[in-house]
Amino acid sequence: MTRNSHLGSGWKDGDHNMVFSGCTNAPATHCGNGDGGNPYTNINASPVIAEKPYISENNGRWTLNIPKVEHNKVGATMNNFVNSDQVDFSRVFVANEQNTASEINAKLDQGLHIVL
Repeated sequence: MTRNSHLGSGWKDGDHNMVFSGCTNAPATHCGNGDGGNPYTNINASPVIAEKPYISENNGRWTLNIPKVEHNKVGATMNNFVNSDQVDFSRVFVANEQNTASEINAKLDQGLHIVL
């Protein structure tokens, strides 16, 4: 499974049931390998995607970056800072294994984002 990538000079062969979603330069859909081609499924655009949140640091300032949901996405998002909400760590609670569910829920009730 490959999602929202650019495949350079294209895909060269594969094993079994290769699936491409929202990839540029992906091979056309082809069922079975009995007639000389490998089995590929190509979905032209990913219907709905949301990348994972990530943490960044800039000049000692920590930020939780929350990528926005995208629809009918083709290719990769090259600059995630443009497509994400940035939350200063003053609005983030970093939980660990000592924190109870009640403590974490209280932080959520205060409107904080949670990082585990």
